[in-house]
Amino acid sequence: MKILYFSPIYWDDLKQRPQHLAEEFAKLPGVHITFVEPSISILNSIARQNSDYKQRKQTINDSLQIFRPSGSLRLPRSFEGLDIFHMNQWFEKKQLKDFVSSSDIIWLGSPVFYPLIKQNKKKIIFDRMDDYVFLTNNALMKKLLKKWELELLAKADLVISTSNDLHKHSLSLNKQSYLVKNAVDTAILNINVNSLVASDLRRLKHEGYHIFGYVGALDHWFDVEAVKAITEFDEKFVVCLVGRNNLNYNFEQHSGIRYYNPVPKSEIGAIIDVFDVCLYPFSRNSDRIDTINPVKVYEYLSLNKVTLAVQSEETKLLDQKGVYLYRSLEEIREYLASVDTLQRPFNNQEQLENFIVHNNWEARAKTIMELL
Repeated sequence: MKILYFSPIYWDDLKQRPQHLAEEFAKLPGVHITFVEPSISILNSIARQNSDYKQRKQTINDSLQIFRPSGSLRLPRSFEGLDIFHMNQWFEKKQLKDFVSSSDIIWLGSPVFYPLIKQNKKKIIFDRMDDYVFLTNNALMKKLLKKWELELLAKADLVISTSNDLHKHSLSLNKQSYLVKNAVDTAILNINVNSLVASDLRRLKHEGYHIFGYVGALDHWFDVEAVKAITEFDEKFVVCLVGRNNLNYNFEQHSGIRYYNPVPKSEIGAIIDVFDVCLYPFSRNSDRIDTINPVKVYEYLSLNKVTLAVQSEETKLLDQKGVYLYRSLEEIREYLASVDTLQRPFNNQEQLENFIVHNNWEARAKTIMELL
């Protein structure tokens, strides 16, 4: 079985659902994966003074290869709403032609790829990982993504959604829709690695500070006020933020916040292990948060960490001891007042291992293969 796997995330980016599933699929007998990265417009490369627009090929093993089409002849994707002759897609389609013709299944991790393959008759799987329209701030892309997603939902042979909210919507448009949530990356369970961030946090703990932490991107969905409320509650409360800061906000202006640039995935487990309380501080200013299945919380749970998380449909469905949900800053403060009494999710190693076995990427990949 040859799967042409279009991913919205680059292979070498922070490892997420696309890379995990592609790896797990490639381990199965008789399965070959071509992992297609998004092309990069030459204009973007010029602006960033790099050569990332060039075609890229990489062989991971006999069952898994990476391909990135050249973006040398295309404008940024948001211009395609004005491209009535679809010239912006022509060169990419040409580069992908042989991959498409030799594939058995086309896997789309985002509707952004749909125009590239919409004319073919191959089996199409739509992995609806996120609310793509919500996640972008680009008004032109919002309009395009909404259009392409509706078309893809109608045409896909199989739709897989990560959250109950997305699944309900998918099912209303495509009866071949199934729910497969996110999972634990077992690699983060290795906490015996060198990490400057973890060392710095251990020093703070030795000095008597209580460490609250979040690892992940900081973007328009991130609740800055929740983080500030924690640091303002007690001078011994420190919030550690690790990840790419896409906000126009200087966290370092707050003495109680420690901001660190992204770290290698191999260090994440060691960093989370130092946290006293893990955070899922997403903003409740939009009901679209209910579409997000919180992969971060799975990571926190896999290390048996107390977690303070915003209440959403997905965090409520976890119904997990040790995950404390809040709806307001006042509810956060109530938890902070009794922070030493908050209980870990699992009482023993057997409970923890049972959670990991049933919620890792290998288990998710097997579920999906049964659907295929």
